[in-house]
Amino acid sequence: MSEIIVIGHRNPDTDSACAAWSYARFKNTIDPEHRYRAAVCGPLGNQAKFVFSNAGVEPPAYVKDVQPRVLDIAEMDGLQLDSNDPLLMAFEDLEEHTISVVPVFNGEDNFAGIIGIHEMTHHFVEGSLTSRPLLTFRAENIQKVLPGRFLKRGAQEEFSAPIMIGAMSFETSVKRLKALESSKPILVVGHRPELIYHAVNHQVPAIILTGFESGDEVPYMDFSGFEGTVYISECDTAETIRLLRLSVPVKQIMDTSPLCLDHDELFDTAKKTLFNSEYRGLPVLRDGRYAGMVNRASFIEKPRRKLILVDHNELSQAILGADDAEICEIIDHHRMGAEKTSAPIYIYSKPIGSTCSIVYAHYRMAGVEPDRLTALLMLSGLLSDTMLLRSPTTTPEDRMYATELSRLAEVDLQEYGTLMLSRMASLKNADPQQMVSADFKEYTENGLSVGVGQVEVNTLADIDEVKAKILASLNSIRKDRHLSWAMLLVTDIIKEHSILLCTPWPAAEKELPYKRLEDNMFDLPTVLSRKKQLLPQILQILEVLRKG
Repeated sequence: MSEIIVIGHRNPDTDSACAAWSYARFKNTIDPEHRYRAAVCGPLGNQAKFVFSNAGVEPPAYVKDVQPRVLDIAEMDGLQLDSNDPLLMAFEDLEEHTISVVPVFNGEDNFAGIIGIHEMTHHFVEGSLTSRPLLTFRAENIQKVLPGRFLKRGAQEEFSAPIMIGAMSFETSVKRLKALESSKPILVVGHRPELIYHAVNHQVPAIILTGFESGDEVPYMDFSGFEGTVYISECDTAETIRLLRLSVPVKQIMDTSPLCLDHDELFDTAKKTLFNSEYRGLPVLRDGRYAGMVNRASFIEKPRRKLILVDHNELSQAILGADDAEICEIIDHHRMGAEKTSAPIYIYSKPIGSTCSIVYAHYRMAGVEPDRLTALLMLSGLLSDTMLLRSPTTTPEDRMYATELSRLAEVDLQEYGTLMLSRMASLKNADPQQMVSADFKEYTENGLSVGVGQVEVNTLADIDEVKAKILASLNSIRKDRHLSWAMLLVTDIIKEHSILLCTPWPAAEKELPYKRLEDNMFDLPTVLSRKKQLLPQILQILEVLRKG
């Protein structure tokens, strides 16, 4: 089941966050084929925090960006080996699944390393070039890999030994055994009682008897004093040697310190890391735990997150990485500036007071009645964006929906709205940088970019005390985002009065149709809406400046 993220604009306000939460809930109700998850891409303001806390529900999860990451392509297909598994199992996995690397674990969840073609080649070729290799053997692996049966199982489940074939004369074989006294070998031999008893007396770790077929009776030999393992192989000597080497546990040759990728690493960065390394595949770890494996084929196609944009439609206002994502729907009430899409998508845009009004309209159109908490959240977004239905953006439809939602939410509209709006910011107590950026939207017109923020407060009386700090924050955000002009509309909802603070731009300021109170500060009585009352004036000024 694929996930689709429902998300509002950067610096989310109450309407944006409530719309994302409510629309995700709506889509999960009507579309069981997908999983819809509400998210925000910035910190919530005091009012939005109050709304979700008061409703007793978790706010949308914070998602910093939707850029494709290595975790999006990491494969958790269940293919893995235990460190004690025989090499034969690793070979079979690599060949059957046409992969180059398999993860190895100690127990069920403890990631221990990787094994792949590189380690196999080193073991069977390079590791045998200079000396007789010392191999690790496990009794259980011998039985898993080599057809046959135990005649006697020794006390040691695991031991290290070289392999020796007892095909030479007795005297030569004894000399070879003596030469290997420091590391007693596992002896592969046919029915040669004299040599076998010599090996028993010297307590080699294991004797593999060859030349017997299934069901053959083995001539009696006394192994009562032997502490090692005796195994009857049903294969000839050459095949027995081959399979013994494949019974070695993967822990002997696996890479215990492979290069690993963090789950949060960006797709392009991870791709570069793998392609510049000697590895054909890399494990992905999340908080130190195994989260999947990637190989070169994993990076053929870049994954794309699926998004539904609410309360905005322009990529400049969207979450970082949205330009690499698949936009599935747009639910908005602002002017249209959406980018081109590669396929037709569902867009519902309407000049109405809030996005939550549009979300509620979808519930009504689908014949779905929202539960009390969902109705309360939609009501909160509606009242916040319409400033308790006082904003000039408020439509008769908004008023009708607010009445219906207050009934479903079982609250008094005016009483709840007043309580919610009381959680507005205080100029003296708020952080200027956060105040400016919390609901800051950028607009580009005729090659000129401007940014306009808005903050709703309970009084404008203390604006002189914080004006300098706000202007400094505005200038900082203007430089950081390469804007021509940055503004903050400070709105007293109760008195329906706003003050506009802006960065210096004399040519633009002289075109503003508002009373100048002092440098960079203008009086806007009766102005409540950034979108409907202020923005048209700003865009008109940009047009005048372009022509001038």
